[in-house]
Amino acid sequence: MAMHKGLKLRHIRAFLDTIEAGGVSAAARKQGISQPALSKTLSEMEAMLGGALLERRGRRLTVTPAGEAFRRHAIQALQELEAGAAALSGDGIGDVINVGALPTVAGSIFPGVALDFSRAHPGTRLSISTGPNLYLLDRIRSGALDLMIGRMPAAGDMPGLRFDFLYEEEVILAARAGHPFANSPAPEALRQCDVILPTRGAIIRRIVDDYLGAQGITEPRCPIETVSLATGLGLLEGSDMLWFISRGVVARELASGLLVSLPLGAQFMSGAVGLTMKHEMTERPEVARLTAMMHEAARLREATTR
Repeated sequence: MAMHKGLKLRHIRAFLDTIEAGGVSAAARKQGISQPALSKTLSEMEAMLGGALLERRGRRLTVTPAGEAFRRHAIQALQELEAGAAALSGDGIGDVINVGALPTVAGSIFPGVALDFSRAHPGTRLSISTGPNLYLLDRIRSGALDLMIGRMPAAGDMPGLRFDFLYEEEVILAARAGHPFANSPAPEALRQCDVILPTRGAIIRRIVDDYLGAQGITEPRCPIETVSLATGLGLLEGSDMLWFISRGVVARELASGLLVSLPLGAQFMSGAVGLTMKHEMTERPEVARLTAMMHEAARLREATTR
């Protein structure tokens, strides 16, 4: 059946914005229109497509199976339209690769790869998003991201996805240079100082909790949870707090001497870093070139750290 001639781009944007914002009110604020106007647009769209795309369950707005199927195609269609518009706008950009970067690579291995890729492929733009692991995984499943670079997701989050291994990265206990416990065993320092833990949704949180449990520290003095570099760095610089974080997040600060790493005295405080994407996805040539460059950068990283 042909698409209804009355279906406009504003209908599709209203639908996608409502899902992303989590509700009609928030989507209306984002678009700068009234809630009744947006609701009318959504109703028009469902009438033209002949089925419900969204449904309300209590206070929650959920996507129907038909709506989920339509969303995947709508996102891909918008991406193609944006790429086409960019190609005609005179900026020389003919394609866009949407990448999600977790903190462990956002400030370490990935920026160098992004620079090399941009120089080698000036006709392709990298659109890089950061955010929590589960948020980026949802964007992969919806088609909004081509791939995610970072730690391997938990097994329960992997259905429909595939993971390409790049390298192993350890979790460290970071402190400011000159910290009074910088040369002390980590368990002793953890019993004397406040500690910043990864947020509960962070992939490395389980590794940290297991370590603390093995040390008999069941209730660490934890006033703050974060994996944000800007937040964590500011906290360490202004206090004697300690921070459990992936080495890649603070690699530059460690190299410059701004931060130090306390020896944990434990094995297996590490995890796999790699590329996550939809299992059935056929890689576009541009995406395949980017992933190949990531694998080469990981190989060089491993060679230099041995």
